[in-house]
Amino acid sequence: MSSHWPSEPLVKQDLFLHTQEPPTRALALSSRAYLRAEAVWKSHGITVSDITRLTPNFWSMHVDPINCLDAASYTLLTIHLNLMVGSLGTYAKGRPDLQRLMQDMVDAKALGQFCLTEVGHGLDAANLETTATLQDDGSFILHSPTLNACKYMPPTLPVLGKPCYAIIWSRLIVKGADWGVRPMLVQLNDGKHMCKGITAKLVPTRHGASPISHAITRFTNVKLPASALLGELGKGPSTNEEFLIAIWRISVGTLALSTVVISALGISSHIAYKYSCRRLVGAPSPVPIISFRTQQLPIFVAVAQTYVLSALQNYCVKNFMDAEHPFQVRHAFACIFKAVALEHSQTSHIVLSERLGAQGLFDYNQIVSQLSEIRGIVIAEGDVLVLCIRLASELLQGRYALPAATTQSLLSRHEAGVLEEGLRLAKRFGHRSEQFNDYILPRSKEIVEGIGHRMAYEAAVAEGVPQPLIDLYEAHCVGKDIGWYIETGHLTRGQLADMTSNARKNAEPLMDKFVDGMNVAPYATAPILTEEEWQKFVDNMHTFREAPEARAAL
Repeated sequence: MSSHWPSEPLVKQDLFLHTQEPPTRALALSSRAYLRAEAVWKSHGITVSDITRLTPNFWSMHVDPINCLDAASYTLLTIHLNLMVGSLGTYAKGRPDLQRLMQDMVDAKALGQFCLTEVGHGLDAANLETTATLQDDGSFILHSPTLNACKYMPPTLPVLGKPCYAIIWSRLIVKGADWGVRPMLVQLNDGKHMCKGITAKLVPTRHGASPISHAITRFTNVKLPASALLGELGKGPSTNEEFLIAIWRISVGTLALSTVVISALGISSHIAYKYSCRRLVGAPSPVPIISFRTQQLPIFVAVAQTYVLSALQNYCVKNFMDAEHPFQVRHAFACIFKAVALEHSQTSHIVLSERLGAQGLFDYNQIVSQLSEIRGIVIAEGDVLVLCIRLASELLQGRYALPAATTQSLLSRHEAGVLEEGLRLAKRFGHRSEQFNDYILPRSKEIVEGIGHRMAYEAAVAEGVPQPLIDLYEAHCVGKDIGWYIETGHLTRGQLADMTSNARKNAEPLMDKFVDGMNVAPYATAPILTEEEWQKFVDNMHTFREAPEARAAL
């Protein structure tokens, strides 16, 4: 490697420096995203009751394919309704002021944000630095002592001329003592200007994602009334368990936000299939590229994942809503769905994009742009890896248990096997050992996915998902850890190849029906779907021609 590249001085020249877009464009796009979000939730007739009671209407709204057309509006929708209105509902009893604000937000008269994460703490929310100090008159002073204490990501900038309120999570300080992390209700801006003592810095746009005015928000000695504290002051520090219960709506978001990938997978597999049917190669007798096995398999698997994940969502929502389950178990179902759904969707979107060749690289064909948005969901409402580390660790320590398998499928055997292996290691070394760090934590996501694959398979069987799709799904999941099956004598690589081939053959004659049955056609806007739409798209491209005098000479 060269110790000094001749191009090094160029790095600091204006030609190579990144420039930020003017804030006017970001605010305009963010305003449009808010309006779109409002249109979506009003089309579902969402009420305060839907949000607080987590009705089927609430869950259905999150799976609506229209959310895939603008991830920025979907982000705002779930923050506004689930995190803000939903959290206020926890404290609204006996608080007419909160009840009015919740209704105003559902009516889109006011905007809502949820500020938990800080620049310097990320997922370590229990150790955030923002403080809310109780004053002698019962009021509070909200303050960000350092840059690391500033709230990161929520789009808190003024838009649409509507007042914006937020729940600000901060350390409650009483007479110099830390009483734990508590929620404070704060008005951030009036729709035109930030409120006194509050600043918001516009963060540059996320690469490849729908523009939204993400911000870094800082509070400088902001005076708040006593009513700003949500919940009771209490008589002392809150416990970690009380904090987890207080942020319950994040668990709701872990599950609800992730369900959009079902529609995303449906749209992308629909586009890939329809394009592959019309795209011809070879001469003199061209054939559609869907006739190749390498084209069929990833598309067929993505279609199968769409159907199976829909069944898994129903199963996980049912258990998540079951108040008989302890809090940790309900949260576990949210974690499991997110881990499985996000892995399937990310992997399939990458492969589907590749199978479209050069067309798969462009945003206008939806697949690669959806992949960029899915990357954001991976960390939103709880980073998948961190969620899996916690869940796997707690299961292996026996803190609680999940419903047992109801079948003796290959996937249920795999689940039992990897859990047993983890339990042996945990018992041998203890959960605080270096060996646990070395051998368990790196495999936490695989353990949770193994549980989820079994649950997804059983949910699909219970809901009557067509057998060819179940078989495709099973073969795909088995292939993700074929080493375990070979080690334990359950399968050989050749047997897996036979499983996959048979599943593909059985699904092929029915694939038109399966693809159309996903009912996402109205939301698949990629111009490559038909020759007619592609021609219109090309005709409307900016066209550069020869000079008029050159044309005249012809």
